[in-house]
Amino acid sequence: MENTILSRSEIEVFVSNLNISQLDSVGSLSWFENHKRLHMLYQEALLETINNSNETIKETFLLHGKIKDLVYEAICLSVWRLNIFPLLCKAEIEKEKVFPVFVVLYHEATAFGLLESLAFHSDCVESLQDSAVELLDYCVHNILQVINRDVPRVLKDKLGDLSSSEELRHHEATILHNIGLRSVCVLRYIAEAFEILPLGISSRFYNHHDVPMLLCKVLELSPWYTSDLDGGRYQFVDGNWKSRYETGEDEPLNKSEGQIWLCLRQVLLDQRFLQYYEMSDFRRHQLCKLISYLHDELLDQLSPLVELKHWLCQLSVAQVPPPQSRPLILELYSQYREKLLQKHSGNWEKLAAKLGRFLENLDISQIQDIAKGVATAYQTLDLVEPEPPRCANCGQPAARRCSRCKAAWYCGRECQVKQWEKHKIACLVVTP
Repeated sequence: MENTILSRSEIEVFVSNLNISQLDSVGSLSWFENHKRLHMLYQEALLETINNSNETIKETFLLHGKIKDLVYEAICLSVWRLNIFPLLCKAEIEKEKVFPVFVVLYHEATAFGLLESLAFHSDCVESLQDSAVELLDYCVHNILQVINRDVPRVLKDKLGDLSSSEELRHHEATILHNIGLRSVCVLRYIAEAFEILPLGISSRFYNHHDVPMLLCKVLELSPWYTSDLDGGRYQFVDGNWKSRYETGEDEPLNKSEGQIWLCLRQVLLDQRFLQYYEMSDFRRHQLCKLISYLHDELLDQLSPLVELKHWLCQLSVAQVPPPQSRPLILELYSQYREKLLQKHSGNWEKLAAKLGRFLENLDISQIQDIAKGVATAYQTLDLVEPEPPRCANCGQPAARRCSRCKAAWYCGRECQVKQWEKHKIACLVVTP
């Protein structure tokens, strides 16, 4: 019998009662219950994909027309992150109260992760219709933030030395990096569904956002590699920074880089490309620079790129076609983000102060209740990501876990003792 996280009846109840977060209630006690439900739906969707089982999550979201709500949920938390979170960091939250804020940050990644798993299915993307422009703009916005920010460095066991605001900003940078790189995959799903989406989506994709040039810039920066403070090399794999020890010295191709190439192939070889995209000398030069990246080793790993390389070689010797008259298309614009910004304009400080007061008044028992409720949802990750646990201190494979909180793993007593000073804050929050 296959493992499941939610029964059919639970999925039905959770999806039908899914509501978009309101900025003035994000982080409240009732809000954390909604996060728990959404996270369990996300994990169930991943589990259905891994087991190649029935698509209950997908069918239920389509039945209740809730896929649009996931788009709006991700946008809402993005607005929270950009406008309220920085103000909250200035207040220097107490260390034991960092966890609730981290959960709010992580909620955006949860909503977008569930949306990404659903967007794999063309009928889910089709159900968005005009709302697809909201998703398109959200994805491009996230990728631009990855390009315009420094790649976060790995801190590992140095997190305990940071202040609460520094620790939160570090988590925020990693979460944003994860969302930004995964946004490329969703862009590909949108491009694959051009035929069943409004024409304005294709025009905005190529002309307004210039996605081909955007993807070229991401490839140039290679933001899936970074280092720690000691110069150790890491790469971004499955939403986390992993060292060469964990991934192997000869990791063939980073998954994020592979997604970039597959997305480029889709958007450049699509029949609408030359119809909507005005080719200039600069754009052709930038695209032809990709030929040098398409070496034999890469082509062996991603054989569909052979066709892309052939197309780019033809482009390099062809003359740039003169500008053509473009079809007149009614332009679509995203509205949900603008409505949120207008509604709360001038109130960001009040919203941040309200949440700050709520956190300040939380006692240890309430924080434990939040942590236990969320931990119940997070513990099911073992079904979705069954990789062997690693020591919280040294990173080696671990066989023992903390007997108190059951969350941290250690390879032995020595590492557990060394890590206790940093681990005890989280441990005591989860267990009284």
